[in-house]
Amino acid sequence: MSLIHNNLIRKVAVAVFLALLLMPVSIVVVEAATTGSTEQTSKISASLSEKMANIQSNELIPIVVQFPDGSESDWMRYVIEASDIDDVVVRHVFHMIPTVSLYAASDEITTLATLRDVKFLSLDAKMSIDTELSDQGEAAAADGFGYQHPDEVLGVEDLWAQGYDGSGITVAILDSGADALHPDLQDSLVGFRDFINDNEDLDPSDGIDAYDDNGHGTACAWLVAGSGADNGGNYTGMAPGADLLIIKILDAAGNGEDSLIAAGIEYAVDQDADVISISVGGQWVDTAEPSIAMAQEAVSQGVTVVIASGNEGPSAYTMNSPGVTQEVITVGATAGADGVVGFSSRGPVVNQHTEPYGHFAKPDLVAPGYNVFSGRAADASFEYSIYNQSQYGSSYTMWSGTSASTPQIAGLAALLLDKHVALTPIETKTALMSGATDLGADPMEQGWGLANATRASEILEESSRLLTIVTPKRYPTLPGGSKVFIVGDERAAQNVTVMSTVNRGALDIELTGNVSQFIVVDESVAVAVGYSYFTIDLEVPTNLSLDAVGPYEGQVALISGTDTFATMDLHLTITVFGGRLLVDMAHHSYEDPDDPSLYQYFREYLEERGVIMEEFSSPENPQPIDSDALAAADTFMIMDTETPYDADEIDALHQLVQEGGTLLVMSEFYNSTDGTAAFAIDSYNEILAPYGIECEEYEIGVGSLPMTGEVYGADHGGAVENHSLVEGVDNLYITWGSTLHVDSAVAGAQGLLWVDAAKTHAIVATVDYGLGRVIVVSDGSILYDTWLYDAIREDADNLRLLKNIASSLLSVKPRIYDVEMKAGQIGEPANVTAFVFSDNIEEVTIEVYAPNGLNITGAATETLGYRFTQAFTLKSAGFYEVKIVATDADGNTRIVERIFLVPIDFVPDDVVIGVIVALLAVVVTGVVYVGIKHFGIGKRRKRRVEPEWEISVGNGDPPTIQ
Repeated sequence: MSLIHNNLIRKVAVAVFLALLLMPVSIVVVEAATTGSTEQTSKISASLSEKMANIQSNELIPIVVQFPDGSESDWMRYVIEASDIDDVVVRHVFHMIPTVSLYAASDEITTLATLRDVKFLSLDAKMSIDTELSDQGEAAAADGFGYQHPDEVLGVEDLWAQGYDGSGITVAILDSGADALHPDLQDSLVGFRDFINDNEDLDPSDGIDAYDDNGHGTACAWLVAGSGADNGGNYTGMAPGADLLIIKILDAAGNGEDSLIAAGIEYAVDQDADVISISVGGQWVDTAEPSIAMAQEAVSQGVTVVIASGNEGPSAYTMNSPGVTQEVITVGATAGADGVVGFSSRGPVVNQHTEPYGHFAKPDLVAPGYNVFSGRAADASFEYSIYNQSQYGSSYTMWSGTSASTPQIAGLAALLLDKHVALTPIETKTALMSGATDLGADPMEQGWGLANATRASEILEESSRLLTIVTPKRYPTLPGGSKVFIVGDERAAQNVTVMSTVNRGALDIELTGNVSQFIVVDESVAVAVGYSYFTIDLEVPTNLSLDAVGPYEGQVALISGTDTFATMDLHLTITVFGGRLLVDMAHHSYEDPDDPSLYQYFREYLEERGVIMEEFSSPENPQPIDSDALAAADTFMIMDTETPYDADEIDALHQLVQEGGTLLVMSEFYNSTDGTAAFAIDSYNEILAPYGIECEEYEIGVGSLPMTGEVYGADHGGAVENHSLVEGVDNLYITWGSTLHVDSAVAGAQGLLWVDAAKTHAIVATVDYGLGRVIVVSDGSILYDTWLYDAIREDADNLRLLKNIASSLLSVKPRIYDVEMKAGQIGEPANVTAFVFSDNIEEVTIEVYAPNGLNITGAATETLGYRFTQAFTLKSAGFYEVKIVATDADGNTRIVERIFLVPIDFVPDDVVIGVIVALLAVVVTGVVYVGIKHFGIGKRRKRRVEPEWEISVGNGDPPTIQ
């Protein structure tokens, strides 16, 4: 056999070896290829292909058919009808975009893809609103005490005083309809179109025959132009003089397809609407959705389009479609004039398949969306909580969601259009963004801030409508935020959007301030009327010394000569690694995992101290807790876990504490009615047994109204100790919790906040044990962003407790951020580097063992105060075992072990084949195991996706992050 052939075998074997090594243990099911060419298959979207594979061949599917740009509506209809394809029902042929929506059987969809004039076929995405609102309890008193209507925070009152109320401006409401008989809407409706039941009334002379069989549309319409006739004029919409064109695109359950949104937009443009308000949406799948193309076309024809961001926050990348559209005004939610509420969807938007490509900032603005007063439809299919029924009857409701925020911004746009004649969509948008009040939140949460109509109007006058701004308002943004680790920070480049009402030509991009050393931008950008883009990137070197820790500031400016046309603030803080908090996801039930993204405020507090929050394992593929898994953890958090812990896992957690780690335990609700716990109470108590703390079968935090809790502490018959963990914490708001028993006989065990003055039932407890510490809170819901708003309303100190806990988590042991190995070819230098952080590091040793077991440890070299490197000459390929031992001056030691694979061409055939055979055995075993897990008896269903659009939250204001 030739040397070339031998080498080829070796290379293929190594490739297979690496593929098997890196391949996750899972089953990949490969479907047989459907008939037709690759070109035909590529015309069908992935979501549509999946749908086709899972239904009967004759079942009709709602789809969208795209034609080439410039295709006329008559021609598109002809192409489909002339094809003589059976089982196709045309729903709508658009004339503003080259698209047709229709129903087609799966067999016919494949045939449609063969048509030369068909460009792309996709599933007509389902859009919806949440109709499962829970009663939010008593609303504000009739005199307005405790309630601040949006007109008080959005700056509309000055414009009203000037005589501008939206008169002569038509706002189209695309939703579930509107109650034409509502006392506050009777004089506002000028037209109605029902795309669900195919009805229409455009003759207001005898009243518009509109209806709302859901209720959502009426609530939205009222926030634009509700007159307040039935409440004595105390509360109105933002533009009470505006005309309303009601376009029903949702059925009684609040459901509809994306193509119906597009049809509604097209209809609104045809009827000469000035503003379009859309409080409907769905998941962004980055395909050519007709609603996005239609929204863009509407803006190009002079219509201002306002769309809700969605209610899937506080995680990044949760922006809903069609609110992802660059040209529209995308709206998030606040609680009154305070912070952005947790449910409000965040950016960035990532375009991978549609232009413009890259990461973009959204939302654009925020407006009140938490417990907002609005109109109620008499024939609504579900009950909103009724606002002050004794005085106003059942005409009004309180509700929450970005759905409520959106029509308010549409009303502000109507006011501006009323005052400033022939205002264009880009002028309206840039003025509203420029005039917004900065809430200090991340731009991916707040956009430019809380809208202010009067300030926007003043800016239009002062600037003669010649405006140029850039967004995001600040950089860096979510998901990384402004905290940057000194070891370097890798993140995707951000697109900066330039919005301009005037052609500026080529502008230079200038960086200023000491932050400029870490920022990379384009040299210039061509700015025309509308939208243009440039990129900004963050590059933090990996060779910074500890002296570099601290804040950095500066600006990005768009300039021409001595003129500056737009600026963006730059602010970041370089910090050392403060530790790693692992959240146990392995013991959450598969049906009900508690995603750590639901407690974003706690994450913010941790990041301020350089602490990383990471998930340990997952409910779908749980891994056991052992000493290896905990080696790099400084804190391990147990939160509302439902499945039991075995003895080895409990021993590993005890060892973590004994050796200097922190165990943070958040228990959950005990139901005294049926005698059950909502968490693994027996396992919790086995874990806590050595520490003198026990989870009790004692129910607390069940409020008198649904979805509410109670306050406990010093002001409510309880007691608080003098301890750093509860400094500034007098009271806590508890929703569905339990209590803790603290055994004072165990040395160091302390109850810190008590339900009762006798100090028999604790809510917060702690103990120093070994070199570490245990912190226990009896109600895990204090972590949730949503409940924190209720806590603030009740004057409770939940946020302060979370901040105190985050401040206490700095490990006494050296902290190892990462270990990396760099190697070249055999005979060349290689090195292992450990990134170790400690205030008083004494010694770091790096032990390296070659594949043959030979110890090749040498002296570790320290640089920059945190980089420790062991250099050696690479002698062979294979697995290298590395052991890092870091010791500080107090004798605290941290040990982390890693295994690195060095793949080289020159690996003996017998070694490769042996390893491959061994790995194949492992893979086969894994496949059998996964097969049982995925297809075997007792497989648990996935958690139901919750509806997205109205969020039921308790009364109160959101906290700001201190």
